[in-house]
Amino acid sequence: MAKEMSSLERVAVGITQRGKSVPDMVPVCPVLCGATHRFSGISYGEWSRGIDVDSFVKGHVDSLNMIGHDGFAMLVDLSVEAGEFGQEVIFPEMDTAHPNYDNPFIKTPDDYAKIKKIDWRKSGRMKFVVDCIKALSAEIGKTHAMMGFVYGSLGTLSMMRGPEKFFMDLVECPEKVIPALQIMDEVLNDYAIAQAEAGAHGVVYDNLYASESILSKPLWEKFEGKGMKMVCDSIQKAGSLVVHHNCGNGIYFDKIIEWGHPDLVSHAYVADDVDSWEEHKKKWGLATATMGWIPPGPVAMLGTPEEIEEECKAELEIYMKDGGYVLATGCEYGPNAPLRNAVRIVEARNKYGVYA
Repeated sequence: MAKEMSSLERVAVGITQRGKSVPDMVPVCPVLCGATHRFSGISYGEWSRGIDVDSFVKGHVDSLNMIGHDGFAMLVDLSVEAGEFGQEVIFPEMDTAHPNYDNPFIKTPDDYAKIKKIDWRKSGRMKFVVDCIKALSAEIGKTHAMMGFVYGSLGTLSMMRGPEKFFMDLVECPEKVIPALQIMDEVLNDYAIAQAEAGAHGVVYDNLYASESILSKPLWEKFEGKGMKMVCDSIQKAGSLVVHHNCGNGIYFDKIIEWGHPDLVSHAYVADDVDSWEEHKKKWGLATATMGWIPPGPVAMLGTPEEIEEECKAELEIYMKDGGYVLATGCEYGPNAPLRNAVRIVEARNKYGVYA
């Protein structure tokens, strides 16, 4: 076995040296986000509101010490950016924060003109995320991998309109939607740079709609391609790795790579142009590193110990060869999922994911 590495070294080699060299073990990151509130000493609702940097940091650090994973993403929830642009957000005590779907910020197509440029430095939860990255970087930035997180403009704007009406607007009145997206892209660009400068080793851009289960390829390119490119270029120039997350089915890997040049893609399903994980590995395995794809619900949350081990073993057998793979859930580990199952994922990596 190769010399034992720190978690940060393991992730860095695993992502950037694919096809050239491998780390001591496959990096493992169960995408623990909201679940870390159970180590923080505060409720999930308090954790989600972004009111206590120290508790947020404690939750992440203590979870690393107990579970043994190699890194994490700074996702609070997908309503962070929408809330700062004016969308009312509901904060359940025991469930994920979400927009008030009965009170969308954008009620008619004319309301897209209400989107104005904001300063994340004067915001609530966006500033909180950057502050937490800075604090966590000081705490564990030299030992563990830490990824920032930005929800793309398409996803953010759809939360402020409602997906069904938003999709209709993209077709029926794109001239009203595009200016709002461009304003958001500028803000998200500054926000991503701030996360990189605060100490994030990589910044995740969530491009959920770049998949055949949601938007057609030309439609996604038209509305998010250029904006995503601007943000990802800035992340790279700021010295951080470019990471993408997409848990949609049939991801447009060709377009994600063309517009977003990712070092790593976190995903739950294969690309739109292949039919199996084996084919995906063969076609895309060296183009960018893969992070995934343990099903977070049926396996990570509800699976038996045996099912979790078998799933991890099967994924490692397909994907660990030549590096470029991070064993992880395909989307966020459930905030209320059993923490023991996250430990089992790490244990499976320790058993089956060691490079000789």
